Amino acid sequence: MKKTSFLFTSLGFLLLAMLIFSFSTESKEQDSRLIGVWKGFEVEKQIEGVEKHWIQQRFENGTYVIMFTTKEDCQIETFTEKGKWWTEKGKFYELSSSAKNPEVYSYELKNDEVVEFKSIKLSGEKKDTYIFSDYKINF
Repeated sequence: MKKTSFLFTSLGFLLLAMLIFSFSTESKEQDSRLIGVWKGFEVEKQIEGVEKHWIQQRFENGTYVIMFTTKEDCQIETFTEKGKWWTEKGKFYELSSSAKNPEVYSYELKNDEVVEFKSIKLSGEKKDTYIFSDYKINF
């Protein structure tokens, strides 16, 4: 009797864990063409007087890491950011681990190695003037 009770209790916990896991896991779509290591740069497109360079790796599991280097008034700074990314209905979403709202962009693959992004929302606000390109790094 104890073995049967233990078996049912174990199965109950297993089913409960599976149920909780299925509700907490978000299944988001990723455009597989955007997976990999990309580089980019821009000069004064987002912030006047600032030159920005980056290398970003987008992983298949929907996470990313990006390293920025900025130059302003001969001062150079580097910093990293990580978070989640996904695509939906022709839009690209990027949610930094330090942000509440995702940045939203339209995107267009110019070819296998160049993708152009145009902002729709940045920091939760509508902003549609920021345009930049990423260039695929092939190893």
